[in-house]
Order: sequence, then structure tokens, then C-alpha cells
Amino acid sequence: MKKKLSGIIFTAAIFCGMFLTSNVVSAATLQDRLCGNNRYETNSKIVDSGWTSSEYVVIASGEGFADALCAAPLAEKNKAPILLTGRDALSSEAKEQLTRLKVKRVFIVGGTASVSDNVKSEITNMNIETTRIYGQNRFETSLAVAKALGNINGVVVTNGFGFADALSIAPIAAKKGMPILLTDKDDLSTPIKEFLHNSSYNESYIVGGTGVISDKVSSQLNNVTRLGGNSRYDTNSAILNHFANDFSYDKVYIASGENYPDALSGSVLAASSSSPLILVGSYVDPSVESSIKAQHEKYNNVVALGGTGVVTDSVINSIVSGVFIPGISDDEIKNLIYNADQAYIQIHSLGSYDENDSIPTEREGETYYKLKDNVNTYDKLFNYYNKYFSEKKSNYFINTDLFIKSNNIFYILGCNPGTRPLFLQSKIENKTVDNNKINVTLNCYHEDDNTEEESPSDCTFTLIYENGCWLVDDATSGMDWNDFKYRDNQN
Repeated sequence: MKKKLSGIIFTAAIFCGMFLTSNVVSAATLQDRLCGNNRYETNSKIVDSGWTSSEYVVIASGEGFADALCAAPLAEKNKAPILLTGRDALSSEAKEQLTRLKVKRVFIVGGTASVSDNVKSEITNMNIETTRIYGQNRFETSLAVAKALGNINGVVVTNGFGFADALSIAPIAAKKGMPILLTDKDDLSTPIKEFLHNSSYNESYIVGGTGVISDKVSSQLNNVTRLGGNSRYDTNSAILNHFANDFSYDKVYIASGENYPDALSGSVLAASSSSPLILVGSYVDPSVESSIKAQHEKYNNVVALGGTGVVTDSVINSIVSGVFIPGISDDEIKNLIYNADQAYIQIHSLGSYDENDSIPTEREGETYYKLKDNVNTYDKLFNYYNKYFSEKKSNYFINTDLFIKSNNIFYILGCNPGTRPLFLQSKIENKTVDNNKINVTLNCYHEDDNTEEESPSDCTFTLIYENGCWLVDDATSGMDWNDFKYRDNQN
């Protein structure tokens, strides 16, 4: 007889997007990945790539971005690389580079809170002339760097409390000799206003939307263009689009938009070849994707800045090929897994549970019941599962002993799937993205858990991007999806 089914009937959106293809035959190749075991090693690899010798070097903090953001134009003016160091001691990588490059003069950007006098002394003791360019705060430091550039034709203004917007504009600002002036959201500092008043610049750029720099700041600038959007990636896209004709696409540099050291290190390298700097997260943001596609046929060599932990192979492969897999948020992942599990349990509600439409088994208490018309053939069952499950997993379910087939009609075993994990309230413990696959672990309670006495358990899943959709490919732990015997004979 039929066993009681628990659960609810739930209908949800399919996590599919338009299948993205490119009609551009890509000539781009991955030329290099410049990376090390930490930000200082990565910085050194970037410097190795761009400089065999240099009379000048710019030193900036590898521990905080506040003073470092404005360094790129100064470095490009002197055809110098940027070397990162710790606050209290010169990094071993920077020291080796100063020797290798045969440096004669160093500019330290920032006060002693960013790069200490001990670091300055270490450099001076290498018989290298050392000059500190700084102010009492990050805003005044950016002003001091601007003054060190000499005559300017344009300026860039970015918010001083975030790094992403400044890094997006750094290569083009450096190439055009425009200082990067830092501000708070609502007003330029008085010293910066005075500097601008006494400068004969003819263009200015605000980088970021009104949420980070107000229109009041915009009103304090000459001939201003705002390049911004709703996110750091929208802003990066706006910069890529606005200066598209100024870039050379022989080399295209890719860096993480989630932290500053690699992009800062690479900003001058990009400026030296008039190359764009593209910021990415765990996937390529749709706005950045659009900018890439607009110029992709011009791409020649793609260079990743940083290891696979910050710029994944799947992201680089997408940019090289011009074929992009859309990202999926943590909430969307949890909803997809929830919906997949609901499909898994709700199939039991689609049996007829009419003894006249049943097939008994030799095992006591087990009976198969004819499925309703909308799911009682192989194709219909496959389409039912394939809304949320991959082709492989959909076929797996159909070919287990949960179902039997008689006269090409499918019957389902009358059984209760049991209590379910609370996926929507779960916490994502771990997530790794590998091209078109995501492995994710959810830490969650079950429906009947006493949360005051019991601990949540882990459920691990593999998602796959297939036929234009993110789908669940399997559950590798914590689920009952694989409890039925597979027999591969029902299609």
C-alpha cells in the first residue's frame, strides 16, 4: 500500500540563462600567468616580466592600499616598476629586485604608517637615493604625488576608502600622466581644491557612481566625465568602454577585483604597453563580459596577474575564448539545490496510488504505482528531472529501482523520502569553481532537528553548467539521492 508522503509542493524558477556563445573566432592566447606564493612574489614576477633594469623604482605598501593607490602615474612618469614591501621591513623580493634592476633612486609613496623609516634606511644603506612622497593622510599623499608629476593636462578623482575604482583607472591615468586624487564621498579637501584651482588641466574623470563620489565633488572639477556604475565591475566596464580606442590589445591584463596588490603591481606594466586592465571575481561580471566581447577580436595575448586562487583558470579560459559561463550567487545555489531536492521528493506525489494501477513486488510492503500522465514516459520523466538536475543525474534517477517500466509506462515505488535538509537556511561552508563545475558544501539542519541540542551536518554537491543552465550534477555526501539501486535498462 501507499506510504504517507511528507513535504510541500513547490514551483520555482529554473536556473537557466541564455546560452552564451561567441561568433568571434578568437585569436587570443594565454601568454602567461604572473604569480607567486604571496603578493610579494607575485609583484616580483610582474616586475621580472616588464623590466630588465630601471634607474627608478616606486615603493608602496603591500599591507594597505590607502597610500598606494595613487602610485601608478608616478611610476609610469619615471618608467619605473612598483615594488611592494611590508611596513616594518623591506621585503626580500623587493630587495632582490632593487639589486637586479641596478636602481639608483627610489620614491616611497606614503608616510611611516604605510612604509616605515626602517624600510627607508634599508634602501638608503644599499646606496640608493631615497625620497619619501607623502602627506598627513591618504588624501594629502595623493596630492603630494600629483605635485611630483609636474605639469598635468587632466586629473582622476576616486574615493579614497576603496581600492577597486582607482585600480581600474590606474593604467590609463598613468599612460596619460593624470594624477589619481583621492577624496571622500562628499567634498574635495581644501588643499586639493587649491591645487586644482592653480592647475591648468583641461579634463577630469570621476571614477565611481554617486554612491561613492557625490555630484557636489563633480561640481568642483573642470570638464568632468563620470565613469561609474552600480559595482566595481560596472565601473571597470565603463572605463574599458570609454577608453577603448586608447588601448592596445596586443596584451590584456587580468587581475582580481577583490583585492588590490596584484592589480596595483600590474597597473604600470599595463600602462607601459597601453593595455587594458580587466578586473574579475570568481566569474566575469556581465558588464565586463560585454566590454570584453566588444573588443575581443583585437585581443592577442592575455596575461593573468596572480594565482588561480584569485584569478581562476575558468575565468581566464572564458576571456581567452570569448565564451562565458554566467556566475551564480550563493543564494541562487541554495535555491537551486532546494528546488532539485523538492523535485526529488515531489515525484512521489505524482503516483496514482490506485491499487488497480499497481504492480506488487516480491518484497513485502513494496508496491509500484502507475505515474500520472504528465510524467509516465521516459521523455516526460527526463524533462521533469532535467529542470534542476543534469542529464547524467536525470538519467540516473530514471534507471534506478525507484521506477519500473511496463508496456512503456513508468511506475514508481510507494515510499517516503523522509525529512529533508533546510537548504534555504543553510550556510555555504566551502565553494570551488572549476570552469563549468562548482563543488559546494552546505552546512544545514534537517526538518526534525532540535537546533538547541543538535549540530548541523554537511551536504556536498556538484553543480554543472549544461545547455545554458546551472544544474545539480550530484550529491557526494549527506543526501539520500543515491540510495536506490541503479540498473541502466529503462530507456
